[in-house]
Amino acid sequence: MAFDRLSEMKASGTPGGLRTRLGLRLHAFRRDEDGSMILFSLFILILMLMAGGVAIDAMRAEYTRVTIQNTLDRAVLAAADLDQSEDAKGVVIDYFDKANLSEYLDTESISVDSSTAAGQLSYRRVTASASTDVPALFLPMLGIETLAAAGVSSAEEGITDLEISLILDVSGSMGWASSTGNSKIYELRNAAKDFVHYMQCNPNTSRTSGQPCSVDFGKVSITMVPYSEQVVVGETLLSQFMVSDEHNYSHCVTFSADEFQDAGIPLDVELQRAGHFDPWSNGDYANDNSRPCRLNSWRQIRPYVANHNDLYSYIGSLSAGGNTSIDVAMKWGAALLDPDAQEVITALTASTDDEGNTITPVVDPAFDGRPYNYTDDYTMKVIVLMTDGVNTDQHYLKDGYREGLSEVYRNTYYSSRFSIYNANTGKYYYTHDGTWNDWPYGDADGETVTTTNTHCSYSWWYGYRCWTETTTQTIDQPGSAVQMTYPEVWDKFTTDWYDDWSWLETPESSWGNGTKNARLDTICDATKEEGVIVYTIGFEVTYDSSQVMTACASTPGHYFSANGANLSEIFGTIANSINQLRLTQ
Repeated sequence: MAFDRLSEMKASGTPGGLRTRLGLRLHAFRRDEDGSMILFSLFILILMLMAGGVAIDAMRAEYTRVTIQNTLDRAVLAAADLDQSEDAKGVVIDYFDKANLSEYLDTESISVDSSTAAGQLSYRRVTASASTDVPALFLPMLGIETLAAAGVSSAEEGITDLEISLILDVSGSMGWASSTGNSKIYELRNAAKDFVHYMQCNPNTSRTSGQPCSVDFGKVSITMVPYSEQVVVGETLLSQFMVSDEHNYSHCVTFSADEFQDAGIPLDVELQRAGHFDPWSNGDYANDNSRPCRLNSWRQIRPYVANHNDLYSYIGSLSAGGNTSIDVAMKWGAALLDPDAQEVITALTASTDDEGNTITPVVDPAFDGRPYNYTDDYTMKVIVLMTDGVNTDQHYLKDGYREGLSEVYRNTYYSSRFSIYNANTGKYYYTHDGTWNDWPYGDADGETVTTTNTHCSYSWWYGYRCWTETTTQTIDQPGSAVQMTYPEVWDKFTTDWYDDWSWLETPESSWGNGTKNARLDTICDATKEEGVIVYTIGFEVTYDSSQVMTACASTPGHYFSANGANLSEIFGTIANSINQLRLTQ
């Protein structure tokens, strides 16, 4: 600044100094910033007014949109309610009329989907849309005359149709005492009945409360699968599948390892009927209570039961006996939830036979068309698998001993006289007298046998003298010999009796724990891959068994460890979990 003043003083006395002073003033004017903020503020004010106007227009449009959306939400929720007796589309229109918004509603967009089960509405879905154009107040300055306000809403309510396989261990250890002092089978009977009550009668009351049922009939099917060393399918149910026909004494299936890889059982593939034999008894004659496939009616599968009282009766008759085959039980439980069984279950709902005679359906007609496809909406498939132990030996007949003629012959007159052929010697052994003969007992009747004997005598005057005497005898063997088939042999004798004859081979073998655990893993994985929810229960089991059952469950949280005191509570917890999953809104 001092330099500028000195320069000005030097220039003031000359003409050129005038020009210099003028230039200095112009320079100062150019550098003067006083009042510049006013112009900037004017620009900012205009921008703020425009932004505020846009916000106001946006708020007006958003308010209209929210009003439309809220009305849509209330309307479709009311229309989708299964208790709503009015026309669903009319309910939506009425809501908009009452809100003075009917001009915004697109009535053509209202869609209603529904389904029924057992004659009752089980599912309804309602979708609707509405829209309008909100006139803008400030946005026209930017060339925008209106803002769109639109809404779409959808609501659905349904009660999922349930298909449950209840797989229950009835092996011999279930007859042992539980932690309560009562037998395990006693505790199971009570717990399983409670589960059935929660699923098919009333999920909110105890079985002994006397309260009426609240679950709609036909909504929940329960297939009960009791199991020990085998699963007794039952003659009627098994007849719906393609099964080998070497005998008809009992009705079980021996699955190959490959058959555990799929949840279902195709109806065009022949199943191997399990042998009707006794591998356990050490005596001669077979005991029906020692067979892998036992004849007790209470062991039979009860498919797609609709009435909880019927299940109470079936469960109440359960007892205990035999080895444990969890894998076979899981296979049947999964197969009867698989869509491959639709034809089977539908056939069992028939009220007339092939000749047109009236019959009592095996399965309630409410379940015609079940099991549902895995992808069907508003359906759920559940397995509850319970055991008190581990997989034990499962006996089976070797190839060549399931059918065909055996080495054993029976006599048509004497029921206790049998002949056993020895291919090495070509002779027949008679079991009643322990002799070897050229014919099976009964085929030699009337045959003439000539016997030549040499006799000798001694006297002091002749010495030794011998002579030959020939006699002819007619054999007396009443009846005739009939060669028995292998199924006939196993129906009468034990495999131990057959194996006692040294010239005959051992006719049976067994699968052990390792093989059966691997098969259980395979069928559990195949079932879970189809979306079936698997709950498992270990009833006072060892650590190893708990690991096997945990692996089978849908998740580790779907496995439950139980004892006699809390088994009913565990079944109730599972029932509560299922009921929560099946309610959708």
